Amino acid sequence: MAGTQSHSIGSNLSAAIPNQKTLIWLFAGGFAGLMVWEIWARVITAWILGGPLEPSGLVTSLGLRWTGYEIPKLGAEAIHYVIGIIGYPIAYFVISRVLKAWGIILDVGVWLAFTAYLAYRFSQHELSTGMIVFWAIVSAVTATRMFNPNALLANCLSWGSFTWFNALGLMAPLAGLPFLLIDWGGGLSFMSYVGHAIYGFIAALVFELKAGRQGLPEL
Repeated sequence: MAGTQSHSIGSNLSAAIPNQKTLIWLFAGGFAGLMVWEIWARVITAWILGGPLEPSGLVTSLGLRWTGYEIPKLGAEAIHYVIGIIGYPIAYFVISRVLKAWGIILDVGVWLAFTAYLAYRFSQHELSTGMIVFWAIVSAVTATRMFNPNALLANCLSWGSFTWFNALGLMAPLAGLPFLLIDWGGGLSFMSYVGHAIYGFIAALVFELKAGRQGLPEL
């Protein structure tokens, strides 16, 4: 039994090492998703909220808090692009090839964390209607997995949702910013949620359709 488990773990780890073709399509997917994100973040969000989403600001805040160095805007923008084109796609590949039922795990994790946060705000008498509506939308999107017959599409959407939570639920607090940026009115967080969902969905789907192993033939 131990030998079988060791072989399974070894096989999973081996599968998580990308070859050249895999890397090309991972980065192509990341680039495609990021370009759509840029339109959403800098054009559509600016039109709706009066200002764009600025992920470079999160990068700057992280650097300043943990190193005391304020990364120049150009450098922060470059880091944002590296993360979107290279970082997230590689993370996607490793997680999706090593972790079984990873899409469900990420969905449940994000939903539970968001739900626990709202429960806390409720206990502090700080729960607003906007928070509830936002939570209901995230819950509804997450629940589509139960009705979606296409596991690939469901998993790609899960990855997009996770990239949002990673940015605003994990990185933002580490940068000294509010959890999910909810305390900034919720508008930025919601637009970021939609943008990340689109980004991650496209990045994962492009890769899987062209070079993936999610039950589809290579094209």
